[in-house]
Amino acid sequence: MTWNQVYRDNGLKWEKIISVNPPPGIDAIYSFRTTQARLATAYRDSEFIRLLTIASDHDSTYGKK
Repeated sequence: MTWNQVYRDNGLKWEKIISVNPPPGIDAIYSFRTTQARLATAYRDSEFIRLLTIASDHDSTYGKK
């Protein structure tokens, strides 16, 4: 997939996390869906996606369970 496809894909739900300031050298942190019940956090590193976390269920990503 191209980055443009990743950003627009409805199934991935690629979303910029604006409530957290990224560390120095990282433009932004994103969340996206890896399965129907799992979300991951990641950042874009040139042409790669660098994974930060993969939550066992999406509610735990936001601390709701």
